[in-house]
Amino acid sequence: MSSSVSEASNYIPVAPIFISDGPWKQIRGGVTAAKGFKAAGLYGGLRAKGEKPDLALVACDVDAISAGAFTTNMVAAAPVVYCENALDMLKTARAVLINAGQANATTAKRPSNNRQGDAGYQDVIERANALAKPLQLLQMKPDEVLIKSTGVRKKDAHLNSLPKLVRSLSSSTEGADSAAVAITTTDLVNKSVAIESEVGGTSIRVGGIAMGSGMVDGDTSSNDTVIALASGLSGSTRVSSLIRP
Repeated sequence: MSSSVSEASNYIPVAPIFISDGPWKQIRGGVTAAKGFKAAGLYGGLRAKGEKPDLALVACDVDAISAGAFTTNMVAAAPVVYCENALDMLKTARAVLINAGQANATTAKRPSNNRQGDAGYQDVIERANALAKPLQLLQMKPDEVLIKSTGVRKKDAHLNSLPKLVRSLSSSTEGADSAAVAITTTDLVNKSVAIESEVGGTSIRVGGIAMGSGMVDGDTSSNDTVIALASGLSGSTRVSSLIRP
């Protein structure tokens, strides 16, 4: 059922990249460009049709300083609430599991005031726990994994694809590209970029992937999420203030 990492980039074109001028340069590698990061994207049977990859995993070799920004929509999806809770309790994470084809939004069995839709929130926990055994190979725990979902329909997850997803993790550009494809929904292109710059005389790299084709009336969707992980493996001085000296 799972397509290979090397085939993932054949499903959707790469977006053109426009980077403003500054003390940085574009490099290859996407989300795996920074030291310590690996990624993979595979088809797990979540999409309504076709076999474009729909499961992505981005992992770090060490405990990564983590932060997130989330939707302002009052009907926040279960993965958003899960990540908010996780980041409130822990300041580091080791991985982010992302799926397309299943938004896991408005999935409550009954109305809930704490935004944790009963069925949907339990589904997120089930996914984290399903990663427990394969993640043992990387010395990770389920609570060190953040969960992100996106899509235009609800469909049961294929958790049996997760062990292969973990085994497919790669620090290669192909690994990053496959993850970028796997998180797309109605996107016409996949979005991946990496840059290199210097901080305090030390070379640092920043890479990322993104998805989205826009929202009606400029509102935020129930799943809008930005997650950032920093491995600290570049050797640069840790940034402790947003104010430059």
